Amino acid sequence: MDSTSILQILSLVILIACSAFFSSSETALTSITPIKVRQLKEKKVKNSHVLDELLQDPSGMISTILVGNNIVNIGASSLATIFFTSFYGSARGPLFSTIIMTFLVLIFGEITPKSIAQSKSEKVALRTSPAIYGLKQVLRPLVYLLTLITSGLIKVFVYGDPEEDRITKEELRTIVDVSEEQGVLMDEETEFINNVLDIKDNQAISVMTPRTSVSALDIEADQEEILDFIRENNFSRVPVYRENIDHIVGILHVKDLVLPFKDQEAIDLTSLLHAPYFGYEYMPVIDLFRQMRQKNVSMSIIVDEYGGTSGIVSIEDIVEEFLGDIDDEYDSTQPWYKLGKGHYKLDPELRIDEVNETFGLNLESENYDSIGGWVMEQLERLPVEGDEVQRENIRFRVEKMDKRKIESLELFVVAQEGSKEN
Repeated sequence: MDSTSILQILSLVILIACSAFFSSSETALTSITPIKVRQLKEKKVKNSHVLDELLQDPSGMISTILVGNNIVNIGASSLATIFFTSFYGSARGPLFSTIIMTFLVLIFGEITPKSIAQSKSEKVALRTSPAIYGLKQVLRPLVYLLTLITSGLIKVFVYGDPEEDRITKEELRTIVDVSEEQGVLMDEETEFINNVLDIKDNQAISVMTPRTSVSALDIEADQEEILDFIRENNFSRVPVYRENIDHIVGILHVKDLVLPFKDQEAIDLTSLLHAPYFGYEYMPVIDLFRQMRQKNVSMSIIVDEYGGTSGIVSIEDIVEEFLGDIDDEYDSTQPWYKLGKGHYKLDPELRIDEVNETFGLNLESENYDSIGGWVMEQLERLPVEGDEVQRENIRFRVEKMDKRKIESLELFVVAQEGSKEN
């Protein structure tokens, strides 16, 4: 073997190594996410700024890598053909060259480097980005011409606007679920993040305490009536109305009554009231929360389209949308409890989604948020005590009515064959 053949072999090795470099660069640079690049920049990792600038023009980056990869692969194939032809002649040389080079390029120039780059995308991207960026500057005219041609072809064959590369809410949910499955996030953290994603779609009517459950104080109440109200309800803030609950005139902070009671002074509710803040039923919860924080209020009066009181929302109600139920020392009632096997007692104001989550159901309603409203919707009339609603393996029964309002519901769950009650 003469010096020319040795030089050809060394050149082939270099060209295959270059092919491996371009293949690994392509995989690593297309695998790394913009979020990861931003984290690397914030940590001031070496070459992270070059990587970020390179990814700002993904089309130019890919064109540069493909041009480089094709040049070295075609060069390697041509050189291999010359080398094997010199040994085996023009009849068998090209055949041997094709077989051997296909094997070498696939193993050492494609599969192996791409597999390594896939498993170590961050490290490979950081190491290869300066060279790819420099090559992109050198090949700028050629890359520009190729990008121009491909853009024209894309417009001819692809109709409509190209899809934007941005993370959607559904993709973010998937990331959160996968993170929980991999042990990165705990169950509570996953629930919190999902609640944050849902909060934008929630409206005040879905989190408020409805009018029928609001305890309010008449501004004309005397001292004894005020004391009785406070003893019975244990609220720190109380809506105060004039004539009826549709005319809320202020919010009473119970702590403001301490000094008058202590000094045995006559109580003038009007002088103790804080100005009420009003919201509307279909106001986004996140907007309501933001405005309540800006105005430094802890309770909002929710009004309907006619200006009447529909319910109230407290800061705690909104926070519970993020963190789940928060019980204080006065929260002694449970929204549901078990009476027997497959037999439960429910608060009719319990939200449908909470019932679904707790009992593994799939109940839906376009008009009501509470399970009591759902039962009423199924009956298509005002319920009476003893009314029942049957759905597959569940049965709701109206246990107690308070005039036109359901006060207590019973749920009967029939265990399906092959299932086990939780």
